[in-house]
Amino acid sequence: MIRILIVEDEDKVRRLHAELLENEGYAVVSVTDAVQASEILLRKHFDIILLDINLPHAYGSILFDLMQVFHKSIKVIVTSVYPVEEQRKIMKNAADYYDKAQGVDILLEKIKKVVRTIMPLNTILIIEDESKIRKLFRSQLEDLGYRTLEAEDGESGIELFAKDRDIGLVILDIALPKKIGMKVYEIIKERTPPAKIIVSSVFPKDDQQFLIKGADDYFDKAEDVSALIEKVDRLLSANSGNN
Repeated sequence: MIRILIVEDEDKVRRLHAELLENEGYAVVSVTDAVQASEILLRKHFDIILLDINLPHAYGSILFDLMQVFHKSIKVIVTSVYPVEEQRKIMKNAADYYDKAQGVDILLEKIKKVVRTIMPLNTILIIEDESKIRKLFRSQLEDLGYRTLEAEDGESGIELFAKDRDIGLVILDIALPKKIGMKVYEIIKERTPPAKIIVSSVFPKDDQQFLIKGADDYFDKAEDVSALIEKVDRLLSANSGNN
């Protein structure tokens, strides 16, 4: 489970963010200042910190500087009433920046994007012979923080899967040159049974399920690509929660 520390002195904001994140399934701890945060960081592990700038006792920027030395692996999302460009000047090289005027839905998207980058297996292999579709999938997934690999036929897809240990999910077309999707699916599942596979095809989902039984999900290319993204997020988030 992803663990998030909220460092925020405003009670209403702190409670709102904590409730939002707990409802999303994250493990959340909240503190009111940088001193409390530094103390708890010595005892507990966190994956992400939501860090305000204007904090009592010590500014958030001081804690941020300390973290660059002692807690480099933790991703920091700066949260402040300052505009994002001002935040960037105050705390350079944070994972992301959030202006509190943007609304909590934007914050949640930023958190999800950072979560994707720290998943143990965040690489997605796209096995698809149509270059336009590969480019569309790659663009959408990389914008969300995923790393992608591409194969234009079944044989090269199998080779890439065997070489890269960070692949957490495969998006697999059915009608592929050199080796059809059904055979690619059989080979991947035989070598790596836990592999997550989403079948992606112009065939209706019922036909996809008939041709490739037991895939983790199915995507009809007539659907909007956002439906595919939701399937990817769900499957990889489940993977992350089991680690």
